Formats: sequence, C-alpha cells, structure tokens
Amino acid sequence: MKEANMRKSQVVCWLFCAAALLTGATRAAYEEIPYRGENHPPAVAQAGECWCLFTVPAQFKTVTERVCVAPASCNYEVIPAEFETRTERVCVRPESKRCIKIPAEYGEECYQHKVRCESSHTEKIPAVYEERCEQVVCRKEHTVKHKIPATFRTEEYQVQTCGPRTEWQKVDCHATTSANGEMREEHGDCYCLVTIPARFETRTRQVCAEKERCVEECIPAEYKTVTKKVCVKPEQKIKCTEPAVFETRTRRVCVKPESSTYESIPAEFKTVEKRVCVRPESKHRIEVPARYEERSKEVCVASEHKVWRRTDCVAPQDVNFNLDNK
Repeated sequence: MKEANMRKSQVVCWLFCAAALLTGATRAAYEEIPYRGENHPPAVAQAGECWCLFTVPAQFKTVTERVCVAPASCNYEVIPAEFETRTERVCVRPESKRCIKIPAEYGEECYQHKVRCESSHTEKIPAVYEERCEQVVCRKEHTVKHKIPATFRTEEYQVQTCGPRTEWQKVDCHATTSANGEMREEHGDCYCLVTIPARFETRTRQVCAEKERCVEECIPAEYKTVTKKVCVKPEQKIKCTEPAVFETRTRRVCVKPESSTYESIPAEFKTVEKRVCVRPESKHRIEVPARYEERSKEVCVASEHKVWRRTDCVAPQDVNFNLDNK
C-alpha cells in the first residue's frame, strides 16, 4: 500500500512538471524566445520592435524517493547424494571378423595390333587467271560548307545589385524587470530591426540579331578505268590415303579378379558389480528479501538560462542610407 501511494505521488509530480514546462513554452512562443548564443535577437521580430536579453534563475524542489539499503539475497542448504550397488553384464571382447583372401584367375586372348598407321598426301592443281577492265572511283561525291557569320546589336537592361533587407541596430534601452523580480536585463543587449531598400544599376549586353548559318556546295565524284588480274578457277588440292597395317597377337587377361570373404568371431561378456548414484547431490534455495528506506533530496526543476524578451523601449528613427557610398 505504501509503495502504491509513493508511485501515485511521483506520477502527480511528473504531470505537474510537464504542465509547467508546457505553460512556459506557450508563454515563450508569444512573449520571449530562448537565447542560443546568437549575437542579435531572433529573426521572427518585426521592423521597429526592440528586444532585450534577460537571465532567468534556476528553480529547485524537494523530492522523496525509496532507496534500497540491502539488496535481496539467498542461502543454499546442501542435500547429499544417494548410492546403491547393482550388477551389470559387460562386454570383455567385442564381436570381430577375420578376412580370407581368394586369388585371381587368368587366361589368354587374341587381339589386333596396329603395325603402321594410316597415312595420306595431297597433290596441288594450280589456279587459272585472266585480265579484266572496270571503272573505279578516284574521289567520292562530297559537299563543301561555307559559313555566313552572325550579326549582333547592343541593348540596355536593369540589374538588381543588392536586394531589400532588414538589419539589427543597437539602441539605448532600460527594460523594466518582471513584477516578482525573477529576470534582469543584460546591459548593452537591446536591438531594433531597421529596413534597407533594394539597389539597381543599368548595364549593356550584345544580342544576336541574325544567327550564324551554313551554305552547302555539292562536288560530283571522279572515276578511272583500271585493268586487274581475276582468278577464274581457284587452286585445288587432291588428298590420297594409304590404309593402316595390323597383325594378330596374344595377351594374358584376368578372367576372375581377386576377392575376399569374412569369418565372424562372436563377442565375450562377463557380469560385474558397480556402485550407482540413485539421486544426485542437490541444493535447497532459501530467499532473503531486500530492505528499503525513504530519503529526501533537492532536484533542479529548471536550470538558469537566458531569453530574448520584447520590450516597450523607443526605437530609433528610420535611418537614411547612402546606397552609392556602400
């Protein structure tokens, strides 16, 4: 019951902290913005607004929690093993086999042996040629391209050299603190957002009035008559073959290969007595519960931080910039 109440109080504390953080985040979204090391206020400000840098002190609260003084442990009680004597039939010599070899049987057979291999030779019949005339292209038909250059004209146009922008400027401001004095102003950290207009200049450029083009001229092909030697009947080869020469011979051949047979030798047994463990040694576990106590400590709910806050200071008058001198 005590643990359930403790968990219930922790859940309520967490819900309270989450609600406080959510309320602070909502307030910061509309009135103040966290400081992240930047040199100027955030970019969400509008032109003419003033923002100051404030320090928010840390906040603490007391929390009670349950601490384990002695962890849970256990002890063991040893239960000895139980033994009994039993008889058992043991194999003294296992079953085996003895190998008996049967020799191979041989005989003679006749076969054809090649004394001289088959051979062949070729006879050449020369080719027949004759002279013929034909037209040959000396230079193929082709085209020649002539380029006509392009023409250009000059025109003027406007170019934006610098776009409109806003710039932060430091102002003298003494922002008031909050009602309960939780925040204080950082001296020299007040800024105002000022608008600077865009800048243009006139430039000239070359524009193509008429593009470059090409004119093609066709040059016909050139021919000449040549005489060349043409093969009327190609060279031929006639193959002459001489058959191989064989003779009959005898050789020794294995009629029945070598084999083996096996003779079985039975196994031998004897009866022996031995001590057998009926129930092995075991341990009985005894649980010792853990011990707890409640302790209090200070917890930081929110650390010290800086924020940008919009103030009601008077912004400087609009600044007139000389764009030609920048």
